[in-house]
Amino acid sequence: MEVESRVQAIASSLSSKLDTIPSEFIRSEKEQPALTTFNGPIPEIPTIDLSDPDEDNLIRNIADASKEWGFFQVINHDIPMDVIQKLQNVGREFFELPIEEKETYARPAGAETLEGYGTKLQKEIEGKKAWVDYLFHNVWPPSRINYRFWPKNPPSYREANEEYTKCLMGVVDKMLRWLSLGLGVEGNAIKEAVGGEDLEYLLKINYYPPCPRPDLALGVAPHTDMSAVTLLVPNEVQGLQVFKDDHWFDAKYIPNALIVHIGDQIEILSNGKYKSVLHRTTANKEKSRMSWPVFVSPPADKVIGPLPQLVNEENPAKFKTKKYKDYEYCKLNKIPQVQAIAKISGDNIPAEFIRSETEQPALTTFKGPIPEIPVIDFSNPDEKNLVSLISNASQEWGFFQIINHGLPTEATKNLLKVGREFFELPDKEKEIYAKVPGSDSLEGYGTKLQKEIQGKKAWVDHLFHFIWPPSRINYKFWPKNPPSYREANEEYAKCMIPIVNKLLMLLSLGLGVERHVIKEAVGGDNMEYLLKINYYPPCPRPDLALGVPPHTDMSAVTLLVPNEVQGLQVLKDDRWIDAKYIPNALVVHIGDQVEILSNGKYRSVLHRTAVNKEKTRMSWPVFCSPPADMVVGPLPQLVSKENPAKYKSKKYKDYEYCKLHKIPQ
Repeated sequence: MEVESRVQAIASSLSSKLDTIPSEFIRSEKEQPALTTFNGPIPEIPTIDLSDPDEDNLIRNIADASKEWGFFQVINHDIPMDVIQKLQNVGREFFELPIEEKETYARPAGAETLEGYGTKLQKEIEGKKAWVDYLFHNVWPPSRINYRFWPKNPPSYREANEEYTKCLMGVVDKMLRWLSLGLGVEGNAIKEAVGGEDLEYLLKINYYPPCPRPDLALGVAPHTDMSAVTLLVPNEVQGLQVFKDDHWFDAKYIPNALIVHIGDQIEILSNGKYKSVLHRTTANKEKSRMSWPVFVSPPADKVIGPLPQLVNEENPAKFKTKKYKDYEYCKLNKIPQVQAIAKISGDNIPAEFIRSETEQPALTTFKGPIPEIPVIDFSNPDEKNLVSLISNASQEWGFFQIINHGLPTEATKNLLKVGREFFELPDKEKEIYAKVPGSDSLEGYGTKLQKEIQGKKAWVDHLFHFIWPPSRINYKFWPKNPPSYREANEEYAKCMIPIVNKLLMLLSLGLGVERHVIKEAVGGDNMEYLLKINYYPPCPRPDLALGVPPHTDMSAVTLLVPNEVQGLQVLKDDRWIDAKYIPNALVVHIGDQVEILSNGKYRSVLHRTAVNKEKTRMSWPVFCSPPADMVVGPLPQLVSKENPAKYKSKKYKDYEYCKLHKIPQ
């Protein structure tokens, strides 16, 4: 990283421009400290005396603060003042070194480790940056220490950090014991659950240089800590804020106090009884603020979930169990995979998933007698009758289910099995197949987290990859685990092709044109088959969220197999109607390209997906589409003076671009 990208360097360069900071540091109005910090009477943030001889009272105070705030300060903690002063002196001296010397401890580019000197200069979700430089390094256990990231200057740096760690460990042990007793479990329960003697201590020094516009910038954006617990000492410059009752409150500086943050892992272990505190940091116009948090966390392979003692029928588990390294990976990489978000406690889902009243399934799903969605026997020997049934369903619904289609049950079963096994892998392993950022291709693992027109998000993760023709297949996006994934998908594709060919033939005959016409018009044997696996995890509020919002498919046709969990809905006569699950059926959607080719005689079906509170829904659509350069327009045989073309002819790649980028066409 170049020297001038450090915030300390940016701050120095701005000293003559007192009221200016780069635009990437200016927060939106909903985050600017001047507009969002509470200015009324500040409620009393708990301060707890650890020397209290009444242990029952001490446990109660810590438990209450952890439930109510997730944050408190402790005094009389037995860490000698001179030990804290030495820690702060050597940290301050490090940040006063020439920037070239600090850079020798820089975090290696692309490294998975957090350790090293750096600047949080990657953009956040809203594209903003934090006014802070930092130094991270592990301080315990010895097996996790890499002295490469411990400054040699000042010379007493190592001694000061080792002495502080030794004192801090005693405080952490007592804190975890009291937190356990506050939950009504054995005193050793939390410590053992987060790794016992293998618990890891990661020190961070935050350096917030003077900021010309502290009213507009943030030192650290709102976040919760992914640790079990965080213990922090600040310097005397005010800046830490906590979120409580929808307000940002200043955490008053108390000399010699230790600040305690409950982290995500203890919230999980307590099954939501203790809360992981949402906090942020502001900057100061005249003074440098510094802080020394120590993140106390489980080892990478430690599996964390609600303590069994706290889970029962009346109080079910509110969080999923997972390895700490998988949790950490998602959090650090800002991977809000819906599968991960689904751990949310109680009946809450993030606001960006809550649909407007015009879309909420509970308010918009038709509750009356459901009209019969067509189910067609594909083995019907009467071709004329079969053509009529498919043509009518395509005109009236744009949607139907086919049975006795010739796709072996075993091939479908294998496809579903390997897809399910992929989504059950650790997040880190799935991320190997992630969609390439900025790529034009749809292929890869991901989450439809770009906001839609109404600013909402879909409750779904997905995996896209081509399965035909061979020239379009990129095995980079085909999971290697489970090992039978490739075989199952290739077998399914092989079985799917003749079904699609027969369907396109019947659709052509239904329009009164030669049987090969539609297939030729969408690319013939160069037609492309794109598989998507949709994974809709259980959703605490299925009445408010959608798995996929209303849309039509841009394909020619889509053939889909779902699992047994109901969710697909189609719009008919201005009503959202549930598509009944039929075992072993294939669901057929008429797509935009067949609607265009038919000049509007067949209709591309508007559909959406609802989600389930208890069960995971999955589906495997295959989008059958023209090659990119194929020009698609109304079939000439269907256009006349009396029936003019209702659609423009255009290359499929241009149609796709407009549709994906929500450009009206």
